[in-house]
Amino acid sequence: MWINNEDRQNNFILQQLGITLWKLRYPVVLNNNNQIKLCKCLRLLLISSDSPISLNDLFIKDVIRATQFNPKEVYALTNSQINYLIIPSGFSCHCWWIGTEVSKNFHGMCLNTPSLPILKSNVKAKRDLWRQISCIKFNI
Repeated sequence: MWINNEDRQNNFILQQLGITLWKLRYPVVLNNNNQIKLCKCLRLLLISSDSPISLNDLFIKDVIRATQFNPKEVYALTNSQINYLIIPSGFSCHCWWIGTEVSKNFHGMCLNTPSLPILKSNVKAKRDLWRQISCIKFNI
Protein backbone atom coordinates (compact mmCIF):
# COMPACT_ATOMS: atom_id res chain seq x y z
CA MET A 1 0.00 0.00 0.00
CA TRP A 2 1.36 3.38 -1.01
CA ILE A 3 1.30 6.12 1.65
CA ASN A 4 2.16 9.71 0.75
CA ASN A 5 3.58 12.33 3.13
CA GLU A 6 0.18 13.90 3.71
CA ASP A 7 -1.19 10.57 4.97
CA ARG A 8 1.78 10.21 7.32
CA GLN A 9 1.15 13.69 8.73
CA ASN A 10 -2.52 12.89 9.29
CA ASN A 11 -1.61 9.60 10.96
CA PHE A 12 0.87 11.37 13.25
CA ILE A 13 -1.73 13.99 14.22
CA LEU A 14 -4.33 11.32 14.93
CA GLN A 15 -1.84 9.42 17.09
CA GLN A 16 -1.08 12.59 19.04
CA LEU A 17 -4.82 13.00 19.67
CA GLY A 18 -5.01 9.44 21.02
CA ILE A 19 -6.99 8.14 18.07
CA THR A 20 -6.13 4.59 17.13
CA LEU A 21 -5.92 3.76 13.45
CA TRP A 22 -7.16 0.37 12.43
CA LYS A 23 -6.32 -1.55 9.31
CA LEU A 24 -9.07 -3.79 7.99
CA ARG A 25 -8.17 -7.44 7.76
CA TYR A 26 -10.75 -8.03 5.01
CA PRO A 27 -11.37 -4.70 3.26
CA VAL A 28 -13.21 -6.40 0.42
CA VAL A 29 -16.16 -6.89 2.78
CA LEU A 30 -16.75 -3.13 2.81
CA ASN A 31 -16.70 -2.73 -0.96
CA ASN A 32 -20.47 -2.92 -0.88
CA ASN A 33 -22.16 -2.08 2.40
CA ASN A 34 -25.54 -3.24 1.07
CA GLN A 35 -24.68 -6.94 1.14
CA ILE A 36 -27.31 -9.26 2.56
CA LYS A 37 -26.26 -12.59 3.97
CA LEU A 38 -28.94 -15.26 3.67
CA CYS A 39 -29.31 -17.74 6.49
CA LYS A 40 -29.55 -21.42 5.59
CA CYS A 41 -32.68 -21.64 7.77
CA LEU A 42 -34.69 -19.54 5.27
CA ARG A 43 -37.37 -21.43 3.40
CA LEU A 44 -39.25 -18.66 1.57
CA LEU A 45 -38.05 -15.43 -0.05
CA LEU A 46 -40.60 -12.73 -0.88
CA ILE A 47 -39.17 -10.73 -3.76
CA SER A 48 -41.00 -7.58 -4.85
CA SER A 49 -40.27 -5.09 -7.60
CA ASP A 50 -39.87 -1.80 -5.75
CA SER A 51 -40.21 -1.84 -1.97
CA PRO A 52 -39.87 -4.74 0.47
CA ILE A 53 -43.10 -6.41 1.48
CA SER A 54 -43.99 -6.17 5.17
CA LEU A 55 -44.21 -9.55 6.85
CA ASN A 56 -46.79 -7.98 9.18
CA ASP A 57 -49.28 -7.46 6.34
CA LEU A 58 -52.38 -9.59 7.06
CA PHE A 59 -52.51 -10.99 3.53
CA ILE A 60 -48.82 -11.96 3.68
CA LYS A 61 -49.39 -13.58 7.09
CA ASP A 62 -52.24 -15.63 5.60
CA VAL A 63 -50.02 -16.85 2.77
CA ILE A 64 -47.18 -17.71 5.16
CA ARG A 65 -49.62 -19.61 7.35
CA ALA A 66 -51.05 -21.44 4.30
CA THR A 67 -47.59 -22.53 3.23
CA GLN A 68 -46.98 -23.73 6.81
CA PHE A 69 -43.76 -21.77 7.22
CA ASN A 70 -42.61 -20.19 10.43
CA PRO A 71 -42.37 -16.39 9.93
CA LYS A 72 -38.70 -16.67 11.02
CA GLU A 73 -38.10 -18.77 7.90
CA VAL A 74 -39.34 -16.01 5.58
CA TYR A 75 -37.36 -13.02 4.30
CA ALA A 76 -38.58 -10.10 2.15
CA LEU A 77 -36.40 -8.15 -0.26
CA THR A 78 -36.58 -6.21 -3.51
CA ASN A 79 -35.52 -7.34 -6.94
CA SER A 80 -32.58 -4.90 -6.89
CA GLN A 81 -31.28 -6.40 -3.62
CA ILE A 82 -30.78 -9.80 -5.29
CA ASN A 83 -27.47 -8.53 -6.69
CA TYR A 84 -26.17 -7.99 -3.16
CA LEU A 85 -27.03 -11.38 -1.70
CA ILE A 86 -24.39 -13.53 -0.06
CA ILE A 87 -25.75 -17.01 -0.65
CA PRO A 88 -24.38 -19.90 1.43
CA SER A 89 -23.21 -22.98 -0.42
CA GLY A 90 -25.91 -25.58 -0.85
CA PHE A 91 -28.64 -22.99 -0.23
CA SER A 92 -32.10 -23.73 -1.58
CA CYS A 93 -35.24 -21.75 -0.93
CA HIS A 94 -38.74 -21.26 -2.31
CA CYS A 95 -39.51 -17.85 -3.81
CA TRP A 96 -42.59 -15.73 -4.17
CA TRP A 97 -42.01 -13.16 -6.92
CA ILE A 98 -44.47 -10.33 -6.26
CA GLY A 99 -45.00 -7.90 -9.14
CA THR A 100 -41.73 -8.84 -10.82
CA GLU A 101 -40.37 -11.45 -13.19
CA VAL A 102 -38.34 -14.41 -11.94
CA SER A 103 -34.70 -13.40 -12.33
CA LYS A 104 -32.78 -15.94 -10.23
CA ASN A 105 -33.04 -19.61 -9.41
CA PHE A 106 -32.90 -20.37 -5.69
CA HIS A 107 -33.41 -24.12 -6.29
CA GLY A 108 -36.92 -24.22 -4.88
CA MET A 109 -40.48 -23.77 -6.06
CA CYS A 110 -41.56 -20.37 -7.41
CA LEU A 111 -44.81 -18.50 -6.94
CA ASN A 112 -45.37 -15.62 -9.32
CA THR A 113 -48.07 -12.98 -8.77
CA PRO A 114 -48.89 -9.38 -9.65
CA SER A 115 -47.97 -6.63 -7.18
CA LEU A 116 -49.49 -6.81 -3.71
CA PRO A 117 -52.10 -4.03 -4.18
CA ILE A 118 -53.35 -5.69 -7.38
CA LEU A 119 -53.28 -9.11 -5.76
CA LYS A 120 -55.34 -7.94 -2.78
CA SER A 121 -58.03 -6.37 -4.96
CA ASN A 122 -58.18 -8.85 -7.84
CA VAL A 123 -60.17 -12.03 -7.11
CA LYS A 124 -58.76 -13.87 -10.14
CA ALA A 125 -55.16 -13.10 -9.10
CA LYS A 126 -55.88 -14.30 -5.55
CA ARG A 127 -57.47 -17.48 -6.87
CA ASP A 128 -54.40 -18.07 -9.06
CA LEU A 129 -52.07 -17.60 -6.06
CA TRP A 130 -54.04 -20.05 -3.91
CA ARG A 131 -54.05 -22.52 -6.82
CA GLN A 132 -50.25 -22.23 -7.07
CA ILE A 133 -49.91 -22.80 -3.31
CA SER A 134 -52.22 -25.83 -3.32
CA CYS A 135 -50.22 -27.45 -6.15
CA ILE A 136 -46.85 -27.13 -4.44
CA LYS A 137 -45.40 -29.20 -1.63
CA PHE A 138 -43.09 -26.84 0.26
CA ASN A 139 -40.65 -29.37 1.67
CA ILE A 140 -36.99 -28.37 1.58
